[in-house]
Amino acid sequence: MNSQALQQPSPIASDETAVRALYQQMMAAWNIGSGEAFAAPFGEDGDLIAFDGTHFKGRREIAPFHQQLFDTYLKETRLVGQVTSVRFLSPDVALIHAVGGTVMRGKPAPSPERDSIQTLVATKRAGEWCLVAFQNTRIRPIGRNVTGTLLWLLSDWLWRVCGPKKK
Repeated sequence: MNSQALQQPSPIASDETAVRALYQQMMAAWNIGSGEAFAAPFGEDGDLIAFDGTHFKGRREIAPFHQQLFDTYLKETRLVGQVTSVRFLSPDVALIHAVGGTVMRGKPAPSPERDSIQTLVATKRAGEWCLVAFQNTRIRPIGRNVTGTLLWLLSDWLWRVCGPKKK
């Protein structure tokens, strides 16, 4: 085997780099406040489930929703996070886990109440990786300590009182 063959990254290594870059691309887009750029790593048919359970289907729903957030409630916020694992289910399907948090305007660090764990699925289409699914869940452990349990119970109660009413 020649030394040039040893220096080339394996397809899995280059694919893992590309998959991890999708998450970084989303964070960079958030940090400049661009809904279009935030939706760009998704396939046209990609799904995003927000921390509150809202389901967005495709870039056409993901981009304007995030732009509205970036223009209002999340204006001048920053997203920080990291991919914690990448597992290839097949050569063209990757399961990604990440953790992230939001640094609110004027704050130096992420707000712990906004910490999330994310599960993403990426597929390779025509030689390019894109996200086809993203599930964002706030970290609210129940039963591990009194504070976490009380927060969970309070947020659950508030949702029942203030959340959308079923028809």
